[in-house]
Amino acid sequence: MLMHLLGFDIKFPTWTRDKNGNTFSDITSYNEWSKFGNNLGIAQNHPILTPALLFVSKLFSQANFTVERISTGKAFDNSKVLALLNNPNAHQTRADFLETLMFMQIANGVGVIYTKRNMLSGTVNSLYTLDYSLIVFPDSLKKGNFINASQTEKYLNTEILYDPHHENLKIKLKDLMFLYDLPNAMQRNPYKVVSRIDGLKQTLINTQDSLIAKNIILKSNGKELISTIKDGFPLNPEEKAEMEKAYSEEYGVTFNRKRGMVVQASVTHKSLHIALRDLGLDESIKVDGNIVYKALHIPKDIISLEAKKTTYNNFKESMVSYLQNEQQSSLDSLTAVFNKVLTEDGLELKGDYEHLPIMQFILIERYKGVWERGNALLTLRKSGLPDKVALGLVGLDENIVLGDIVETQAGGSGDGDGDSTKITPEQEEKIRELIQNEL
Repeated sequence: MLMHLLGFDIKFPTWTRDKNGNTFSDITSYNEWSKFGNNLGIAQNHPILTPALLFVSKLFSQANFTVERISTGKAFDNSKVLALLNNPNAHQTRADFLETLMFMQIANGVGVIYTKRNMLSGTVNSLYTLDYSLIVFPDSLKKGNFINASQTEKYLNTEILYDPHHENLKIKLKDLMFLYDLPNAMQRNPYKVVSRIDGLKQTLINTQDSLIAKNIILKSNGKELISTIKDGFPLNPEEKAEMEKAYSEEYGVTFNRKRGMVVQASVTHKSLHIALRDLGLDESIKVDGNIVYKALHIPKDIISLEAKKTTYNNFKESMVSYLQNEQQSSLDSLTAVFNKVLTEDGLELKGDYEHLPIMQFILIERYKGVWERGNALLTLRKSGLPDKVALGLVGLDENIVLGDIVETQAGGSGDGDGDSTKITPEQEEKIRELIQNEL
């Protein structure tokens, strides 16, 4: 609420209430945040947060999915859940769907998937990502997550209302899947969620304000302080205001502050230019930006606002680590939810990033490990240990049937190395098979 007193705009605290009944009273932060609409609004319109979220969500969307039989571990290509993922709905590809899901999950604190069913057969034929902020939960779902087993069916058939002002859809709870940004057990109610962005509110507002301040300084720089001759000349208030309007511009955080003025006295000429480096705005933006990247767990060797050079090896190792420790865990959560709700009995949905070019680095390391393991196995067998014991010591299945030890002969290929190992085509095929199984 604003009041105009003595020529100044006075801002008093405002009170408001959200859809969950929580009351807010804030002078600055809430109003600054609310101009973006909500978490999703600022996630889509922030110069640092938006590209960072796009990086995370686009990388997440590049996952590769397979379905295996639990009993045999063999691939099963005709799975319905895999077909759904590959063609989630009429408007999105798999990559679009996953990218939207991860963006929503971080921005809102939860990603919500609507499993739309065929009206006649009741089978799921489409997947849609919903905006959590548009979901209206009934009072029965606002009291907590403790229910009796006998009430499960009634509980899952409870309906929520989605986007009452546009879509106005009634959707049963059993047709929704939830993927949380933070562990949902920390909240008393699993449907009252928190996003990591909530803890970045002030940082995100500061970044915006720093950029706005920089823009104001750039536009106002180059103005001059203008004065009259020594004895001055008369100006009425209207003339003075008109001249000040022509030569000055309001800016900054205080009320009615101007970069130039017209006076009726002799004053020294001064330039109103301000060196941006003296304000430290760029440094402030870099610090705030790195806080955002840290909250999203993006290593500095991958993305940094400081423009510092990094080696390819550091980038490569950071990228692989990020994929394995951050993206893979998010992907595992997704497949776990799908396996619980949609995947057919006896099958298991799996996802990974092993096909990405950057992961070839790990593939080479794995080959080295397999090579060392093979050499260790050969040494153990040559020492006279039984095959089962040797296989167990190197961590391989003790039931693998091994062929005869390939003897090393002098000479061989004549490449100057002295000894060479002769391997029959059958043995080479067996080695390839073992390596493939291990990878």
